[in-house]
Amino acid sequence: MSRLKKDINFRIIGVYLFTVFISLIIIFKIVQVQYFNNEINTSSQPRYFIEHATRGNIFSDNGSLLAISMPLYDIRIDFSVIDQKIFDKEKNNLSHMLANLFNDKTQKEYLAFLQTSKDKKLNKYILLKNKVSHTELNILKKMPIFNLGQNKGGLIPEKRLNRTNPFGLLAKRTIGELRSVNPVGIERAYNHILSGIDGRTLKRKIGKGIWVPQDSKGNTLPDPGHDINTTINIDMQDVAEKALEKALINHDADWGCVVMMEVKTGEVKVIANLRKDTNNIVNEWFNYATAQHIAPGSTFKLASIISGLEDGLFSLSDSINLNKGKKKYYDRLMIDSDNKYDRVTIEKAFVISSNVGISSIINSNYKNNPRKYIDRIYQMGLMTPLDLELPYPNNLIMPEPYEGGWSGVTLPWMSIGYEMQLTPIHMLTFYNAIANNGKMVNPLFVSSVSKDGIETSQFSADVINNSICSKLTIQKIIPLLEGVVNEGTAKNIKSDSYKIAGKTGTTVLNYTKREIGEKKKYQASFIGFFPSDNPKYSCIVVVNNPRKNGHYGSKVAAPIFKELSDNVYANDINIYTNKLAIIKKNQTASNIKDRLFPIVKNGSKYDAKVVLEKLDVPADVTDGKWMIAQSNSKAVKLLLRNIEKDFKNYKMPDLRGMNLKDAVFLLQSYGLTVSSSGHGFVFRQSIKKGNKFTYGSHIHLELI
Repeated sequence: MSRLKKDINFRIIGVYLFTVFISLIIIFKIVQVQYFNNEINTSSQPRYFIEHATRGNIFSDNGSLLAISMPLYDIRIDFSVIDQKIFDKEKNNLSHMLANLFNDKTQKEYLAFLQTSKDKKLNKYILLKNKVSHTELNILKKMPIFNLGQNKGGLIPEKRLNRTNPFGLLAKRTIGELRSVNPVGIERAYNHILSGIDGRTLKRKIGKGIWVPQDSKGNTLPDPGHDINTTINIDMQDVAEKALEKALINHDADWGCVVMMEVKTGEVKVIANLRKDTNNIVNEWFNYATAQHIAPGSTFKLASIISGLEDGLFSLSDSINLNKGKKKYYDRLMIDSDNKYDRVTIEKAFVISSNVGISSIINSNYKNNPRKYIDRIYQMGLMTPLDLELPYPNNLIMPEPYEGGWSGVTLPWMSIGYEMQLTPIHMLTFYNAIANNGKMVNPLFVSSVSKDGIETSQFSADVINNSICSKLTIQKIIPLLEGVVNEGTAKNIKSDSYKIAGKTGTTVLNYTKREIGEKKKYQASFIGFFPSDNPKYSCIVVVNNPRKNGHYGSKVAAPIFKELSDNVYANDINIYTNKLAIIKKNQTASNIKDRLFPIVKNGSKYDAKVVLEKLDVPADVTDGKWMIAQSNSKAVKLLLRNIEKDFKNYKMPDLRGMNLKDAVFLLQSYGLTVSSSGHGFVFRQSIKKGNKFTYGSHIHLELI
């Protein structure tokens, strides 16, 4: 009985040990699969990967690319699939081609890299190169070994989207950047439209770092984002930024901004924001135009004059005693930079930008009822928050009568643009309303949204105020602003070709907080519009803290305005409507036989067609976008030119005979950088007709 019991115990112990042994084997296998054998583990556990949607593009007003998502690739090689005989035969050729393509290593260095990688035990996922362009990838695919495909040649390209700005820093702050910390600009404001909808793909891991797509009902294709069409004109923007950069360096200023908008539509054509560091390096850092709240200074005097005219308190012909440019308000002295005047008209006081004159008429008429003056400022829309597409802090400041530090000197200093905080774009919107016959419109940065070239929505500027003042006051004000340019503080920018109306501003930044011995810090500005007899554009220029070569608005800011307005006036066909009508009137039927037809350069059909129609010149016009011009004794012919077909195939067309504006537009649209010399039309190009080019190539055009 005891022996039987003993046998049973041994059997139980044996079964127990056998069970423990099997359990240990199972546990070992589980650990091995989960932690040491990724191929076994993941091959049976496919998972979904996000397929990011291609981000929409951002375009300028003429279709130039301002922001685009360009694919870049990280290139890896699976050496394990490459046949040893093929590798030994082609490795020298491959290393030579890699050295020529990337130009970052010698042929010997690439050969050593290939051989070392091939000899490694773990050689399935070796990095060759990061950030390879699509063009470079296509070249790689044609190289020895790689041309056998991924399964035999081992080439593994991993795509990633890279956001790039073809025009570099031009309008960069406004175009913006979508980053994890402090995203800015249009990229941020329209992110929900640009982003699109991501897709997903089921993938299975077949090797270290190698995943292959699997068929699945859960797979979805990404839906690309919509495109944003902005109002920004890249040619005008270029002129503005170059002029502003030159001024910042010349005057050793801290920062500056330029904004130009179309008077009727409110479309912002230029918005430049530049900062200069101590090494004279200039870049875009902050959107001063929309977010920098500053005391506007003398440009605000226009609002003071309008207030008095609207309230019937004075007329421009009334006289005022400037007392040689000095007037004391309690314990503070108001002074003029030009102190030679005694009694002048209010009109003259404005034209010469007299602080004493403007503050005197406002203080004497409103000191007993400053609320009336403040209310008039609000009625003109100067304190109305702008509904900008670009996010900006709304920190506008306007003093309230008898509140928060109001004193007997507040009103006179307010009247000349101190004691308040406004942004440059607010001041421009106000002046633009004067140019627009009193109608104040909201600045507009985006004109439409499109998908696959088809507009899905359009935008127009909202009207903030249908009439900031009476038409009679507008009629009085415009000659006043023209007087500033013709004979006043901005006479240095007077033009013989067109009329400019505007106002200079010179603000002392530290006028109340200057320490003993501290130098004054200035801010120079100019706001105006042109041509003032039929305003098309309004513009503001602000330059902060100029330290040398002058500090007045007339010396620092106004010349930037003039450089931009000259360029725009010379290149905008629509401005010439009135002049062309006069020419057309003189081209009567009686002298048509004696007329010489104009020389028409090759380029945009639209521009040529507009001018020819205005001149009443007979023309045969093509349906295409680009043309070649031919003239005979009876008419001008605009023949179809399929120039974009060559560009799309990265093949350089014949640019000879084209005007520079259209040639540069086309070349930059396809990613080339352009330089030029001479004047007239293109007669020689550094990349010859028929030659291939790549994104980022440089071409030089010679004009004659």
